[in-house]
Amino acid sequence: MIWIIGAALMLIGLLGYSGLWRSWAQGGLSYWVFGLFWFGLGIVLVSIVLALPARPSWLFWIPAVIALLGAGSTWYLPPALTPRWFRALRSSWR
Repeated sequence: MIWIIGAALMLIGLLGYSGLWRSWAQGGLSYWVFGLFWFGLGIVLVSIVLALPARPSWLFWIPAVIALLGAGSTWYLPPALTPRWFRALRSSWR
């Protein structure tokens, strides 16, 4: 059931990535919505891997690393992983 939380986090992140919800961006200084997408993706993938009946033990670590990197990306993401509208917003305050 944890995948529901992951899906909700992904939905919030998709609203940010698509540009439908921009008020959180604070002039290009905040990344947390993008991080929610990647963290939610990691949670969903971990849930899928744990639901597999016969899986190699190393398979768990791939989505777990995605979830950990997603949690860290709430503070910073490389510009290549941010949408065009966010990069334009960041360049306007410099």
